[in-house]
Amino acid sequence: MSNKAESRVLLEKYEHLLNKTILVHQNPVTGLLPAFVLKDGTAGWASNHAWVRDNVYSVVSVWGLALAFRNIAERQDDKMKAFHLEQSVVKLMRGLLFCMMRQTDKVEKFKKTLERDNALHAKFNIQTCAPVVGDFDWGHLQIDATALYLLMLAQMTASGLQIIYTLDEVAFVQNLVFYIEDAFKTPDYGIWERGDKSNHGETELNATSIGMAKAALDAISGLDLFGARGGPSSIICVMHDKLAQCNAKLESLLPRESSSKEVDAGLLSIIGFPAFAVEDIPLIHKTKHKIEEKLLGEYGCKRFLRDGYQTVREDPHRLHYEYYELKVFENIECEWPLFIIYLVINAIFDGHLEEVERYHTMLEKLVIKASNDLVYVPELYLVPEDKVPLEYKTPHSQPRVPSAKVQHMWAQSLYILCGLLRDRLIAPGEIDPLNRRLCMQPRHDPIVQVVLLAEDQQLCAQLKKRNIHTETIRRVERNPTYPVKILPAKYLTSVYSHLGVSKKMNLTGRPPHVVGVIGTSQLYKVQGTMFAFTPNFLDQEAFYLCLDNSLLVDLIRTDIAYLKTNWKLVGRPTIVLPILRTMLGDWATIDKSPVYRLLTTLSSGYTSGASIQVGSLSDFTPTSCIKSLDFLDSKVASAIFEIPQMELAHPNRASILITPDKFMQQGNRGRSSKIFGSVRRSSQTPPTLKRPRPKQEEKVRVEDDSLGPMVSLEVNDSPDPKLLSLAAAYSGRRQSLRQDSKLQSELSQVTSGLVTPTRRDSMQVAALQAHTLDQIVEKLHLESSIYDQADILTFLFNSYGKDFSFKLAGQDVTVGALLEELYQKAGFFGQWSLVRHTAGILKKRVEDLGPAATDLLVRQKHFSVGQPNNEIHITQPMSSPVLMGKIVQACGGDYTAVAIMQEILIYLAMFIRSEAELFHEMLRLRIGLIYNVMVTELARAMACSSEDAMERLLDLGPYALKNLLHHILSRKEFKIDNSSEAEDETLGYQPAKQLSIVSPSKRHQAQVMVQNVKALNTSGGPVHIESVEAEDRHGQWRRRRRLDGALNRVPFDFYTEVWHILEKCPGISIGNNYLPQFPTVQEMTPDELKFALRVETVLNSLPDPEFRQMVVEVLMVIGLVGKCSEISSLGDSIVVEHIIGHAHSLFLQDQKGYGGPSRDCCCEHVGSCGGPAGFCVHFYDSAPSGRYGTMSYFAQAVADRLRGVKNPKDQCKVN
Repeated sequence: MSNKAESRVLLEKYEHLLNKTILVHQNPVTGLLPAFVLKDGTAGWASNHAWVRDNVYSVVSVWGLALAFRNIAERQDDKMKAFHLEQSVVKLMRGLLFCMMRQTDKVEKFKKTLERDNALHAKFNIQTCAPVVGDFDWGHLQIDATALYLLMLAQMTASGLQIIYTLDEVAFVQNLVFYIEDAFKTPDYGIWERGDKSNHGETELNATSIGMAKAALDAISGLDLFGARGGPSSIICVMHDKLAQCNAKLESLLPRESSSKEVDAGLLSIIGFPAFAVEDIPLIHKTKHKIEEKLLGEYGCKRFLRDGYQTVREDPHRLHYEYYELKVFENIECEWPLFIIYLVINAIFDGHLEEVERYHTMLEKLVIKASNDLVYVPELYLVPEDKVPLEYKTPHSQPRVPSAKVQHMWAQSLYILCGLLRDRLIAPGEIDPLNRRLCMQPRHDPIVQVVLLAEDQQLCAQLKKRNIHTETIRRVERNPTYPVKILPAKYLTSVYSHLGVSKKMNLTGRPPHVVGVIGTSQLYKVQGTMFAFTPNFLDQEAFYLCLDNSLLVDLIRTDIAYLKTNWKLVGRPTIVLPILRTMLGDWATIDKSPVYRLLTTLSSGYTSGASIQVGSLSDFTPTSCIKSLDFLDSKVASAIFEIPQMELAHPNRASILITPDKFMQQGNRGRSSKIFGSVRRSSQTPPTLKRPRPKQEEKVRVEDDSLGPMVSLEVNDSPDPKLLSLAAAYSGRRQSLRQDSKLQSELSQVTSGLVTPTRRDSMQVAALQAHTLDQIVEKLHLESSIYDQADILTFLFNSYGKDFSFKLAGQDVTVGALLEELYQKAGFFGQWSLVRHTAGILKKRVEDLGPAATDLLVRQKHFSVGQPNNEIHITQPMSSPVLMGKIVQACGGDYTAVAIMQEILIYLAMFIRSEAELFHEMLRLRIGLIYNVMVTELARAMACSSEDAMERLLDLGPYALKNLLHHILSRKEFKIDNSSEAEDETLGYQPAKQLSIVSPSKRHQAQVMVQNVKALNTSGGPVHIESVEAEDRHGQWRRRRRLDGALNRVPFDFYTEVWHILEKCPGISIGNNYLPQFPTVQEMTPDELKFALRVETVLNSLPDPEFRQMVVEVLMVIGLVGKCSEISSLGDSIVVEHIIGHAHSLFLQDQKGYGGPSRDCCCEHVGSCGGPAGFCVHFYDSAPSGRYGTMSYFAQAVADRLRGVKNPKDQCKVN
């Protein structure tokens, strides 16, 4: 408004409306409000019920009006009104705070367990702040409500309101942050308190809850709850790694709300006011478009599809719905004016004036205008009983009537706020002082600062000659300008465990969750002392992954790429990396070292798509992100930062077992690296994957061209003890071996000449059972081969257990201690199959196992562990110990598989964080099946048996295994490169031969083509290039089907097509499973995630990936045929195997008639070639398209079944 007088008139109008419709119902003692008002002016049965969410939204208009009066506060009367309104806001917010503080025991339990039974209550008594329903009588776990409270608390505090008074209240708010920070993996009841839309009390991950939690965490991070009068103790701390995970999960869910709701109008509060949680503008538009397309009506928006709430078909005598009755609510769902208000407000924030007027006009037709000049916004509009049949027949054709709740307090408040914004009495920035609305604006990519800490001054000088800037840890700590102490990341976790502690309220602070790379890339100031922390993966002492230099390099690059994408803090990220001589190998061949090549890449200023700056920590301190941890008192700081430094040095360990001099030289010739008890495949894998002895003396390595060959270790004396402690996970075990003088002398024997072992069968159980225990112990004492030692220790472990104690070499030892020593030595010598075997026996667990699983699950990728006949499906996040137990259970007695399953899971999580496009059109990952396909692919590439390929796969180093998995996920071809016989110097010895699997270059492909031409031209006559290309393509379609089937990859819109098939037939039979039409179609909608998962469950019952993919192709063809308008029914239940069988018969007829390759196998005897499910391997290897393609045969088979004709205009989507 241009005139303050006119503004005052409008404000008085809104003040009158606010006082008569909202503040008149505010309790004078607690400040709380009811959720709605009936026609009689009361709240009826809910007169004493105050919902947290509804109260926060209800007071937003009061806050907005207070801001408006503050803008024109020239007269004392205006100042008084502004103050009165502000205190009404404070009273309500503190009333909610008191309600929740009465349940601190629940907050304390929930932040540790995430169990819904420990959740804060969703509503309280208006008069007493006490609970109004029991713990189990309501869907209390509603993370969005708690998050909304924190979000508006932050916004209101930033606007100048004082809501929090004491440090105990600050501690409680900090614990509320802990309460919501795991929203990305916590299923709850959601914004509508129902969870799954059937209202059976099933929680699910909801985008509205995750989005609101993300917005709250972002808003309250670093906020001083005491405002300008606060200090370090009143500032709220947020783990930004948790915030990034919430963002990842939110973007993977949208435009869905949850697994049972394909879209929800509540998402308007997430993509716009008040959360502004989505940063991806196209995703915002996509979500809004889907809401307008599927939910928007003349009277507002439906909450979600098939919402039965308040419809005349809803049974008022029960809360839940039967699954089959959900379709009854289709097209008669109630429409809520509330969401029109959201659309208006969001349009105002976006500056879309035409949209503002369009939706405002619609809104004014929906409000109820009373005779006393008051305006009421009803909760919803419903279809009357007598109009339901007509509405079923023609949706959106019948008039609707408002419900009995003529004033919905939530909608009423936003209606007033909408008016204030539209009349420009307040600006959008005034109700968003923290600038949440700007989160989607593009940001500059951060410059990642990297500090390299050399092991000693000598290494520092050597690297300086090669233009690589490093400094020693002593120099960093003693810098006169900016001294900084360096510690491992695990101590940062200990620091944060003291955050939010309140003895008065029995609050213990933050649970000991791992701090991610965003947390370790900040500098921390405690009591005037600056601290920096090394990345988390260097703390993982329990698992062997970081013993592989190439994988270590890959982890560093992955972290840098992650920082580039997710860094939003003020200041630059700073990564501190320790560099040891053992990482660089032999100085004479240092150029081949993957770590050295990484250092040169970092020094060049660019890697992983990010800008890099390498330098001194003292130079980087002014530009780094520095967080204050002054909430710690001096005693706690001393306990955390001083005592651990006394324990950081890695202790020397004496070797009890004889070191493997014979193994490393002549004694291992002819010795298999297969360990007794390491593999039990008879009950878990197909017969083709059993493991006889390999036939060739080869060691397999999967190599990335960008890293080059692995390099050697260099023995070094006098390393920096502190630096060794920082890299304990990488080299702690290696250093303890190197510092053992006996092993030091044997290392020289190893490096002087080593022959790679050939394989033989491992020791049989009977051979050991024939000996007494004393004889077995004596044999163990004299045995020098680490593989024979492994056989004996495995026998003792299986027979007597891990804690069995006996004397060996005059010392009391246990089986577990000897296995641990063997594990360390195997890791040192790079014997990966033995490393994995002993790791499985010892049940060693990746520290990030649980978070890795969460990374997959939050991106809607369910997974299973174990082989196809013994799978355990993982659908919800769980802790690392619990998940480890599931893996052990699924793998049975296969110790090696326990380690392999963990590795693959970790690598899948790394890929989904950095290359999410690899997982498009996948819903469920079957890790056991992926492992089997890795073996098959290796066998194909090496032209060896799958048994030999399994042996070689287990011998791959961690990075090599990861690289092979990437080739399979990306469906890239790879070649075997056996030309390199470079020394694998990370292991310290010369293998017989190195095989590298790399992506073939065009030059290599041309060379292969020439070789094939020469091989075919045995007669001296001309050879047509087409025949060579056909030979080169042999097997490619079967391979692709195998990969897609193993990865559960499906075409776009596949699940929607299956839903439409079910609409036209009683059901679909696949294998031994049946997907019925009833109640599936009645319960679920086409784009519902629950339906897609139901289909996946049926498909995953098929053991052969090629056959599974054939089933997918057939269903796509049936779906295309079913789209024909002339076909109203697909007949009886569809048996997919019958259609494939008929198509297979047509294929064989053509093969026999035209002399195809199948004439020599299945044309004579069906199934003679051994193809999956009894179908010819050449059928699986046929291209989908073309006259003789599989899709043509499938189309004919479907047409024959339907006795119809395939629509020629339909195009195949399977390619």
